[in-house]
Amino acid sequence: MDQPPVLRFASTVLTDGLSVDLTLGPGELILIDPGDEEHERTIADAACGLAPPLQGTVSMLGRDWLKQQPDHANALRGRIGHSFRRGSWVPYLSLIDNILLPQLHHTTRPYAEIRDEANRLSAGFGLPGLPTVLPGQATASDLVRADLIRAFTGSPILVILEGPPADGIGPLVGAIRAVRDRDGAVLWFTLDPALWYEPAIPATRRYRLRGDTLVAEGDPR
Repeated sequence: MDQPPVLRFASTVLTDGLSVDLTLGPGELILIDPGDEEHERTIADAACGLAPPLQGTVSMLGRDWLKQQPDHANALRGRIGHSFRRGSWVPYLSLIDNILLPQLHHTTRPYAEIRDEANRLSAGFGLPGLPTVLPGQATASDLVRADLIRAFTGSPILVILEGPPADGIGPLVGAIRAVRDRDGAVLWFTLDPALWYEPAIPATRRYRLRGDTLVAEGDPR
């Protein structure tokens, strides 16, 4: 039986008038230049079912976000890893608690199991262990690493990335490969031209904003 798309925008018009028609299949990596952070946030929120489209549908694993009961929507979001451009940290919680929080909220996995997985990921992203300091006490590069650890914890079926990695793309490309190998998919937003053209990023397709429409690179529109 064919697998449903991991994520699909079907003839959607989003809250800021942005038109998106995109299908992200199992094992795919799509790179998107959204034009600015406002459009990036709009697309990412719609992908997570947090902002209903004005027209069309947004679905994950074949399930229309608008038709999901709250508990089912929560379970679906538990399968999404998200690295945020601005970090999105709870300032009074340690970084380790921030990293584990999404899995503790959206799943019933034991705390020790989630912590062990995140600890293994931390080595891959260049940290000696899970950071225990508050977000305001960490360096900028360690915050980016911690954000990526959070995004890849939980074997997500969909990973949404905003912006570039902290130090080179090698560890991140390796983590992306692991997601794709298990038929997950990655949506990577970038406003950096150098990252957009980086040959080491094995993107399936690339999309750019033209006017109010997200268009695949090479599309004559």
